[in-house]
Amino acid sequence: MKQPKYLFSIVFVALLFGRLSAWGQREITLLAPNPTRRPLEKILSNFQAKTSYKVKVTYGGARTTTQRVAHGEPLDVSLVVAPVTGALTSGTVVPSSMTLVASYQTAVAVPKGRPKPDISTAAALKKALLAAKSIGYEDPEFATAGQGPAEAIRNLGIGDQIAAKSRVCANNTTYFPNSVCFDPAGTGGASSVRTTQKGLFSGEIEIGLLYLSDILPDQEKMTIVGVLPREIYTPTAIVGFVSTHANDPVAARALLEYLVSPDAQAIFREAGFEPHK
Repeated sequence: MKQPKYLFSIVFVALLFGRLSAWGQREITLLAPNPTRRPLEKILSNFQAKTSYKVKVTYGGARTTTQRVAHGEPLDVSLVVAPVTGALTSGTVVPSSMTLVASYQTAVAVPKGRPKPDISTAAALKKALLAAKSIGYEDPEFATAGQGPAEAIRNLGIGDQIAAKSRVCANNTTYFPNSVCFDPAGTGGASSVRTTQKGLFSGEIEIGLLYLSDILPDQEKMTIVGVLPREIYTPTAIVGFVSTHANDPVAARALLEYLVSPDAQAIFREAGFEPHK
């Protein structure tokens, strides 16, 4: 006669465990810029394996992600590319949650087989840029990847001297035949080929200035010389925020804290990002 009661207990415990498991599998929504996709796939997989949370991530352009945050899109955690003033003043993020996650580093690359110029100092880089027949980088008004090169050129004081030979991707217009800001056949995401990279592949551009994280996957097609000297530019920061309307602020903070953990930072470093300090 005790068997039905025993079976009922088993069923009750199973249902309770199922409810707890479902509760533990709560979803965290994350908005992130496209170039972070490669490291984040590994980082989020590890986070989900170590916790009971599931992360639903949406990727977008650096400028569009900032706009989406400012417009109050219902997200739990957002990764915003500097400058972050728009996000801070939007009222849609918790200012005290602001966390430097990592930074984009601007690197110098040359076509495969070409000699590596000396870029070890500001003076050496200036000499290399003045000697180059063509220089390629993204328009900072269009892509955040152009912020570092523009700042470096401005600080070196050579903008006017190299203007005629600079191949700048401007507002999705062509700057040499059959090239646009992103490969038309690409996705517009991290796998898309930037025109500066195309110019390096073909040899039309002698020196390219791009995010290290963008060009590492294609290093067999070009030669990566190194990153710009820190005294002439500031790496572009990627800053994390918890949303003011996060469904679970505790879970959101847990994800943000994991992004700056040693394990996550090692993955960012491997992908060409500068880890947070």
